[in-house]
Amino acid sequence: MLVSVVPAPIRPDTQLTNGTDAEDNPPSTCSVDLNRDCGAGGCIVSAIANYVCTSLFSFADPARKISSADRSSDQTQRVNDRRYSIAHRKEYLEFLIHFIGDITQPLHDEAKAVGGNQIPVLWAGNPTNLHSTWDTQMVEKDAGGYDSAATAAFANRLIAAIDSGAYASQKASWISCSDVATASACALNWAQDANRINCGYVLRVDQTNQELSGAYYTGAKPYIELQIAKGGYRLGTWINRLAAAA
Repeated sequence: MLVSVVPAPIRPDTQLTNGTDAEDNPPSTCSVDLNRDCGAGGCIVSAIANYVCTSLFSFADPARKISSADRSSDQTQRVNDRRYSIAHRKEYLEFLIHFIGDITQPLHDEAKAVGGNQIPVLWAGNPTNLHSTWDTQMVEKDAGGYDSAATAAFANRLIAAIDSGAYASQKASWISCSDVATASACALNWAQDANRINCGYVLRVDQTNQELSGAYYTGAKPYIELQIAKGGYRLGTWINRLAAAA
């Protein structure tokens, strides 16, 4: 998804995850249950909470060193935590941007066939998998490319829809849960919202070995645009609130 293009750097004190592996049964039933689907290894919901949690003001001393005990036990407001260096907080913000983008992609909130990675499909005659088409090919086709001009035009189109177009009446509901002090609850809400689309469209019909660049893409396009708009709007809201609390 375009909102998650910031590459997530790898650090030993960070929690890495690719999504929330919902053990539901699409297309019959779709659901995300934190107790069932977010184990000891964590998931995208806990990863978001890992970087934005309950402490709205952190330690005032920016020079205070972070001990190994801090790293293992303190999971509060990493983005704003002045105990961490500016470089580290920048990395944590990059993770947060990445994860909020990922959580809006329905197959990042699904365990079936490893989130669609094990469902072989075709895109313009070329072999790929269902997850990849939702992550990349369909988004690029909708945007008209992946260069800066195409993505800027695509973003502006979605912004116009949010400001005064098709999404204007919906946008308030997208951030009905947007308190950075309840990060886990909000992230779970967003995961459940995206996961429902797996039953509604993504996995409604078995697409194994099917060509997806035609009718399937046409049907997916409204969902792609809606989910990216949601992710960007939620992300912007949270960044503004984090900045206000810094």
